[in-house]
Amino acid sequence: MVKAVTARQQGDAYQARIFWLKACRLFQPHTKVARVGYEIDDVPHFDDVAVIYSEPILDARGESVCADYYQSKWHVDQAGSLTCVALTDPSFIGSKKSSLLQRLHEAVKTTSAIGQTARFNFVTTWPVEPTDHLAKLVSGRDGELRLDVLFGRNKPPWSWLIQCWSSHLGVDPEELCRILARLRLQVNSPNLDCLTRTLSDKMAGVGLAPVEHGRRSNPYDSLIRRLYSEDRKMFTASMLRNVCEQEELWVGPDVEDQVVPCVGIRSFLRFAEDMADEVDPLLDLVNLFDGREITEPGSWNTAVGPRIREFVNNSVVPLKQCRLYLSVHSSIAFAAGYELDPKSGMQISLVQNTAGGRPVWDLPQEPTAPRARLWNLSEVDVNSKSDGLGIVLSVRHDARREALRYVQEHVPELGLMLVFTIHPGVGSNAVTDGTHAWNLAEEVVRIVRERCPQDTRTSPLHVFSAAPNGFGFFLGRLAHSLGPIQLYEYDFGADRPTYWKSLSLPIGQESETG
Repeated sequence: MVKAVTARQQGDAYQARIFWLKACRLFQPHTKVARVGYEIDDVPHFDDVAVIYSEPILDARGESVCADYYQSKWHVDQAGSLTCVALTDPSFIGSKKSSLLQRLHEAVKTTSAIGQTARFNFVTTWPVEPTDHLAKLVSGRDGELRLDVLFGRNKPPWSWLIQCWSSHLGVDPEELCRILARLRLQVNSPNLDCLTRTLSDKMAGVGLAPVEHGRRSNPYDSLIRRLYSEDRKMFTASMLRNVCEQEELWVGPDVEDQVVPCVGIRSFLRFAEDMADEVDPLLDLVNLFDGREITEPGSWNTAVGPRIREFVNNSVVPLKQCRLYLSVHSSIAFAAGYELDPKSGMQISLVQNTAGGRPVWDLPQEPTAPRARLWNLSEVDVNSKSDGLGIVLSVRHDARREALRYVQEHVPELGLMLVFTIHPGVGSNAVTDGTHAWNLAEEVVRIVRERCPQDTRTSPLHVFSAAPNGFGFFLGRLAHSLGPIQLYEYDFGADRPTYWKSLSLPIGQESETG
C-alpha cells in the first residue's frame, strides 16, 4: 500500500514538473507560447499538460503546429518498454477500455473538428524495446514515427503492422498515416531528480525562484495542485506571474540576460525543443538529420556548412556581441567557431549544456596563466609512408581506440596521429569553465603547429573529438592557423562505435581525400 501511494505521489510530481517546465516558456524573451494548461478538459486523454501557441510553429517535418498536448506515464522502475503491440494494449497505459493508439485517434478527431493541428506527446520513463520493430520507427529527432519507413516504397515488410494498426483503429492506411503523423513518443524521459535539476535551471533563467536540489518539498508541486482545485487550469504569462509573486516565487529575470542578444544553432531537438523561445536568430538544422545520423552524407558540405557560414555572416557577426546556445553535433560546434574566429571581432559567451545545468562559458578578458599541465600527449605512427596528420581529443571519454580503428581502415593518407587526453583524466566534468576550455584549445593549436607545421603536409588535418561543444567551438575559433581540416563525427548508434567523415574546412573547399 505504501509503495502504491509513493508511486502515485511521484507520478503526480512528475506531471507537475512537466507543467512547470513548459510554463517556463511563457517567460522566454522570444516565446510563441500563449497559454499553458494543467489537467485540461478540451482534449481527451492527452490532458496532463497543454501548450497553446500564439501563432503556428514548425515541427521537424516543416509542418505547422498550433498546440502540443502531453500525457505522462511515470514508472518507478525500468522493468518495461514500448513495443508495437503495447500501443494497442489498454493495460499498457493502465486502462481497461482504450489503448494509446485509440486515445490518439480520439484526440486527433477532437482537435481536427475545431480546425486545430496539434501534436500529441506521450512522455514515459520507459524506453522503446530495442529488439521490437518499433525501434526502427521512432525517430531520434523529436520522437515522431518515421512514416517514410512505415509507408515507404518498401512497404511489404511493414504491411503486417499497417494492417494491425488499421484494423485496431477501424481506419484505412491513408487515415492511419494522418493519425500517426500527430504522435510523438518521448521515451527514456529523464528521471524525477534529473527533471528537477533541469527545471531549476530553466526557472533561474526566466525569473522564477529555483528549487534547491535535495529539498524534501517542492512548493511548485503543491501550488499547481492548489490552483487546479480552484478550477484554474489554463495560464498566460501575466496570470502565472501574478500567482508566483503572491507566493513569493518570482524573483525576476537577470538584467544582463535581457541586454545581451541570444542566438542559437541546433541540429538536435532533444533538450532543445524550446530553443526558439530563448534565442533570436536561430539556425535550425534539425531537418537535415534523423537523430545523430545525417539524412544525406554529402549534405555535410553541400548544405550544413554553407548554412552555418550564411547564418554567421548575415545574422551573428552584425550583432557584435552575443550569447550562443549550441545543441549540435560536435562538427557543427567546431565549424561555428571556425567561422567566428577572433578576427570577426565578436564578443561571445557560450551556454554549455552539462549534467548539472547550463553554465555560461565566457572567454577570459585578459591573458591568464594556464594550468601547469593541460594534456597527456602520445603519438601513434599509423602509416610511415604517409605525411598526413590526425589528432584525437579525448575529453568526455577516451576516443583513441575508435579513432585509430577508423583511420587504419579508411584514411590511408594519414601517417601520424597525435593523441590528446585531458589531464588529469577524462570525464563529463573534465572541463571546468570557459577559461579552462580556451587554454586547452590554445595548447592543442600550439602543439600541432610545433610538431607538424602546415607546410609539411599534403593532406588536411584530420580531427577526431570526444569533447564538450564549448571546447570544440573555442578550438574552431583558433584553428585557421592549422590549414585545411577534415572533421569526423562519432556515431553513437553504430553496432560498433566508430567515426564518420563530416565537414571539411574551410567551408566551400571540400577535401578530396579520406
